[in-house]
Amino acid sequence: MRFSKLISAAGVAAVCATLDIAIATGATTINAGYDLLETIAGTTFGGVAYQGVPLASYNFGGTIGTQAVGTTDTIVHRLSATSGAPIATEMVALQLMTTAPVDFGLGTGFYFITLQSARGGPASVGQRTISFGPPAPVGSPHGTFDSFFDVFFDLRLGSLNGPIAVSGDTMLSTHGVPWNQVPSPNELQLPGVNALLNGSDRNADFWPVGSFDAGDPLSRHRVITASIPEPASVVLLAAGFLCLVAHQINARRRRPA
Repeated sequence: MRFSKLISAAGVAAVCATLDIAIATGATTINAGYDLLETIAGTTFGGVAYQGVPLASYNFGGTIGTQAVGTTDTIVHRLSATSGAPIATEMVALQLMTTAPVDFGLGTGFYFITLQSARGGPASVGQRTISFGPPAPVGSPHGTFDSFFDVFFDLRLGSLNGPIAVSGDTMLSTHGVPWNQVPSPNELQLPGVNALLNGSDRNADFWPVGSFDAGDPLSRHRVITASIPEPASVVLLAAGFLCLVAHQINARRRRPA
């Protein structure tokens, strides 16, 4: 099989757009889309440490359907476009487990946090306000955002579908988190999900910069944007190399004789 068949046009376009720093032209509108997030060390609920459980895949519906989501264990859906006004959001996926055995009333073992909406319970909805700034290169903030969620969760013993020890809700909020319209090269990019949201370029995309916390006085959910799965990272790295070669060839062609 020729190598070119391993690389989708959308994947190459995503990598090329990431490499082209000049594309960060200064967004004025962010489209509806998803934040694909990975839980990192420092996450605690009620004083107990947790780690993420990767989803592996997620069904985004519509023409996008089910996609592999790499290291993602938390997904936030921005439900509408915004030019600065607050927008409705929903946490549509959350999978965590304790880092050590504990006892929450059903015996000692590993306990798992899932959303009540996964079993038909109430949705974990919230609000986000995005501020806009001047154009910024990759890795630098183009603005900041604030958000909050009323998270309805189940605490289960032994597995993601184990018996429920506790059902409850908690408010998680973030303040002043930087964002950019261009991702870092290792971040998972799915066209139509979190990348190329206007169908052509990065100007309506939204990417948190670095790690950030969502929390309350007793809980702290620390996350970063999910990374590319290992097999895909090899392919996209090769795609990035091809893009760099193409850039160099084009630059040479533009040089005066």
